[in-house]
Amino acid sequence: MIHLYGTTEVRTERDTSPPTATAGENLRLALTYLLPAYLKGAFRGRPRVAALVARLDAARHGVDTMRRMRRRHGRGPVMVRGTSGPTLLVLDADDARQVLTGPVEVYAVDTWEKVTGFAGVQPDALVASHGGQRAVRRAFNDSVLDAGCPVHRLADHFLRVVGEEAAALLGPRAVAGLDADAFRERFERVGRRCFLGEAAADDVEFSRLLGELLAEANWMGARRWRLAHVRRVRRRMMQRQARYLAEADPRSLTGLFAAAPRGPETAPEAQLSHWFMALTSVQAATVQALALLATHPRHHERALAEVGAADRKHGARTVAGFCDMPYVRACVQDAARLWPPVTGLMRRTTAETRWRDAVAPGGVNVLVPAGFHARDGERIEYAHRFAPELWLDGTAEGDWAISPFSRGEAECSGTELALQLATGFVAELLRGGELAVSGVRMGPSGPLPYTFDATRLRVGVRATTRPAEEGDGA
Repeated sequence: MIHLYGTTEVRTERDTSPPTATAGENLRLALTYLLPAYLKGAFRGRPRVAALVARLDAARHGVDTMRRMRRRHGRGPVMVRGTSGPTLLVLDADDARQVLTGPVEVYAVDTWEKVTGFAGVQPDALVASHGGQRAVRRAFNDSVLDAGCPVHRLADHFLRVVGEEAAALLGPRAVAGLDADAFRERFERVGRRCFLGEAAADDVEFSRLLGELLAEANWMGARRWRLAHVRRVRRRMMQRQARYLAEADPRSLTGLFAAAPRGPETAPEAQLSHWFMALTSVQAATVQALALLATHPRHHERALAEVGAADRKHGARTVAGFCDMPYVRACVQDAARLWPPVTGLMRRTTAETRWRDAVAPGGVNVLVPAGFHARDGERIEYAHRFAPELWLDGTAEGDWAISPFSRGEAECSGTELALQLATGFVAELLRGGELAVSGVRMGPSGPLPYTFDATRLRVGVRATTRPAEEGDGA
C-alpha cells in the first residue's frame, strides 16, 4: 500500500522508482550541502566553522548543486546518499508541500539525527518522539506554548521582558557596535526569565550547562568516551532546572505546566531543553532582521514609523502595540526565510510513498531543503531580496516550500511565541535610535548573500534626538 497526503493507494504496473543520484552528484551534494551543515553545528553553532563555510560560499554552491540535479532528473525527488542512509531529496515545491502536509505517522520527525543528537541532551524531547508518545508530548507543548494563537496568554509580561533585555544593550556599548555574544547573552536571559521564571534570570550556569550539552549533541553520539561526562552535565542541568519547576513562577512557561494536558510519557521537564535551543533560532532571526533594516532604508523607515504609531496609540511593550506591528513581524519572518534557522527539514517514511508516477519504499529518509526552496530563483522572483511585504499579502505564507519554522503537523509549537519575542526585541532597538551595521555586505541594490555570517557582524544603535512632543518638558 502507498501513502500520499494521508490516503492509501494501490501500486500500479506503471509505477517506477525515483531517480537515483550519480556518484558525482552525491559527492557534490555532500561537499556543498551535507558536510557544511554538519560542520556548522546542527544543535549549537560553531562560529569559527560557520565563518569558514560562509567564506567558501557553501550555501550558494549547495543551491547550484540541487538546481542542476533538478534539471537532470526532473521535478520529482532524487534518491541520494544522506548522512544516515538512503534519502529522498525533495527538489520540487509541490513535493515539499506533500511532505509537510502529510501526517507525521507517515513522514515521521524522529530521524536518526534528532534521536541521536538529543540522546545526551534530552532523550524525552518531543522532536525525538513518535506515535502515541509524540501525541501526548505534542499536546503538552501546544498547550503551554499556545500553538497557533497570534498572541501568547503571557505576552504582556514576555513583551516587557524582551523590551527590558533589549534596552539593556543600549548606550555606549550599542554605539560602538553589538556583537553576536551580546545578543546571545540577552536572549539567554529572555529565555530564563520567560521559560523558567524571574528567579532564573541570573542563572548563567544553567545556560552554560545546556550549551555544553548542545555542543556535544553536534557530534551525534560519536564521542562515546564522553558519555559519562555528558550524563553528569545533564544531571547538574536538570537539578538546577528542578528548582524553578518546584516553585513555578506563574508568569513563566513553567507556571503553565500544571494546567497543561499530560500522560505517563509526557515528561514535561524534558521539553524545556528544546525550547531553549529553539531560542537561538529566534536570536538569529532577530539579528538578521536588524541587519536587513539597517541596510535597507525604505524598509527601516516603514518599520520605524509602524513602531512609533503603535507606541503612540497603545504604549510601548504592550500586546495591543505588538498587534499593530505586522510589518516588523514580517521583517523577522523574511529574515528567517532568507537564512532559515534549519536549512534542511528531515523526515523518515514509515510506509511506501507516491511521488507522481514514482513510488519510494518505506524506511527511507526525506530531506526538504528549506534553504534551497527559499532561494530558488528559478521559481520565485523575490528569492534574493528582502521582501517582508510578501508576508503581509499572503504570498510567502501561502508557499509551503518556504518553511523557516516547518509546517503542518510538525510545525514548531512555539512559532507564534518566537515571532512575538523577536518582534518585541527588534521594536525595542528601533526605539533606541538609528541602526547601523558592519561586518556584512548587503543592501537593496543587489542580491543578498546566500549565507549570513554573524561572526564579524556588529549592530550599532545610536540614539537620535527627537522633537519635543506635546506634553514634554516642564
